[in-house]
Amino acid sequence: MKRKIFKGIAIFFILDIILILVYGFIQYPKAKGEQHFIAERIIHAPKDQVWKVISDVGNYHEVTAPNIDHVEIIEGKGLGMKRICKAPDGSSWEETCTIWNPDNEFEFVVNTQKEDYPYPLKSLSGFWKVETVSPMQTRLYMDFTYEFKNPFLSGYFLSIGMKQAEKDTEFLLDNWQRLAEK
Repeated sequence: MKRKIFKGIAIFFILDIILILVYGFIQYPKAKGEQHFIAERIIHAPKDQVWKVISDVGNYHEVTAPNIDHVEIIEGKGLGMKRICKAPDGSSWEETCTIWNPDNEFEFVVNTQKEDYPYPLKSLSGFWKVETVSPMQTRLYMDFTYEFKNPFLSGYFLSIGMKQAEKDTEFLLDNWQRLAEK
């Protein structure tokens, strides 16, 4: 009886692995090369007010989704600034500001080459931009560019990760909108 149970469990795990690999193969074209996750929102506030909220990069953890527990600026201000972001599980990563155009846009590039970088990404950067739509409306645009280390297996994670990224981004945009429209 135990043998049948173990055999059933083994077959179940083998089938799961096969399904994951097949799904990864199907998703491979989507996960190969550089990818973009883009989000935008119109916020009913002046551009300078929206900029003030989104450019408070040292307090990002106070408005973001639960995947960032703490942010610490370790060097500089504006262009060249370095910060460390920590997740609730204790993992962390380092980011460097590569674009800083006050009142308009900024970009952070994640150091994915560090030995302790916790995610299966070859590269990752985030770009934020604010544009005036009207005196009391601002378009906030975000573009996260990323590339997987192993696109074959990452195809599987792409679908799961996209749902979480959309959820986290909506949470962040909702918070920024609430703060800017006060």
